Amino acid sequence: MAELPIATGFYEDASKPIAAQECSNWIPQIPQTTALSQAQLIGTPGIDTFATTGSDSCRGSHVMGGIAYTVNGQSFYRINRDGSTDNLGTIAGAGRVSIADNGIQICIVVPLVAGYIYSVAGGLVQITDTNYTNTLGPSEQVVHKDGYFIHYKNTNNASNKPIFFNSNLNDGLTYGALDFGTAEVDPDLITGIHVNRNQLYVGGTITNEPFQNIGGSGFPFQRIAGGVIQKGISAKFSLVDFDNTFVGIGGGENEQAAIWRFTGASAVKISTAAIDKVLQESTDEEIAAIYATVYAEGGGYFVNFHFKNRTFTYDAAASALSGAPRWHERKSKDAEGRPIAWRVNGIIDAYGKTLVTDSQDGRIGVLNKDTYTEYGVNITRIVSTSPFHGQGRRVRVSQIELTTESGVGLGEKQKDTFPITFPYVFGDDSLIDGVDPHIMMQFSDDGSKSWSNGISRRLGKEGEYKKRQKWRRRGSFDRFRVYRFIMSDPVKPVIIKLEADFR
Repeated sequence: MAELPIATGFYEDASKPIAAQECSNWIPQIPQTTALSQAQLIGTPGIDTFATTGSDSCRGSHVMGGIAYTVNGQSFYRINRDGSTDNLGTIAGAGRVSIADNGIQICIVVPLVAGYIYSVAGGLVQITDTNYTNTLGPSEQVVHKDGYFIHYKNTNNASNKPIFFNSNLNDGLTYGALDFGTAEVDPDLITGIHVNRNQLYVGGTITNEPFQNIGGSGFPFQRIAGGVIQKGISAKFSLVDFDNTFVGIGGGENEQAAIWRFTGASAVKISTAAIDKVLQESTDEEIAAIYATVYAEGGGYFVNFHFKNRTFTYDAAASALSGAPRWHERKSKDAEGRPIAWRVNGIIDAYGKTLVTDSQDGRIGVLNKDTYTEYGVNITRIVSTSPFHGQGRRVRVSQIELTTESGVGLGEKQKDTFPITFPYVFGDDSLIDGVDPHIMMQFSDDGSKSWSNGISRRLGKEGEYKKRQKWRRRGSFDRFRVYRFIMSDPVKPVIIKLEADFR
């Protein structure tokens, strides 16, 4: 039996016969000790309900002073430790908002529409200073540095060219007409701003310039000489702190958009050709709307890039251990059970939990690695291999074996906590209750363009720890073959290795 690689992550080439590796709701894991295989797959976490704000989806979330806040629909909510919520006021508009805080005030920007300040003492009020509403703004994004809220706007402002401007010190309601600056290296549009390691980065279409606070009575920010990054920003909401630096989507002059990790005055590309392909198939407007979320769990450090119809996740720990970028995809289901992009659209840490906001409704959830559903809906997990071939010889498959963590079936008491809400996409939903879980195998001999009928093997009822998943006498192929494995039972998902007896 030869071991076959299965935990290499997502990679779909433009030509499927080259590579069409699906890795949906599985996380590639590289062990840091001697193990049964060099890489395994563990399931993505499920979601438990923590709070609800009604039917409106989330537009943005934030934590200040350990308290969680969200903008859902046109309402601004405080999410309390016990899961209760308080409606704090109205936020105009319908799109994603930008949020920052100075420790006392939360500033909420509806891009090019309005700005708001919330404080515990003063409640939620709209910014009405005419220097913000007319002279300089309203802004397109907000960040915080050294007591200042910093914004940017490209046109219809004091200089009628791209500017970034700041509030008064520790006062997000007040702005000075002359408190603005411009990017100096390239006269391109400002497309995103970010603060990392107490440096302000002003991103344009082809460059990213760092600024520092020099104090004084005038405009307090000055460009850092020699620190310009020759990569611009294409999606302002993709800029997030990650793994001791920050990441975002953009590119340099005459370059198409990619995903970069910014370090000092340089940038390292972390997107693969497969991720770049998805980016290049997107319109400029779709790229500009991509946003990123970050969380850490179980030794993994994840940044999720939320495209229009797909969500891709980069794992810094697995990438470092493997020496190559490791990506996987996350999917949810709509009301009819059809696959859609991961429904999470915001992640914040509060009350010792990883809270997630929702793109489908007003629920606030908790990511939980020991939960195997999303709000009671079974998670379908799919992984496919790279193509296997016989170097021009016809290959007979005597047996393949998938080693999993067996005996993970639910007991009757556990079963009651996992109601079956949606049908199993590949079969009879009456069988998918987790008590006697199965995993299905399919194969393709035409480059993942069509698949064989699925054949299931039991993962083992509760306590059946020696149950093996074998498929014998699987025919032959004369060019190449790809295998695909699918499971939807709400049980602990672990794939340890894949082995085959090819003759």
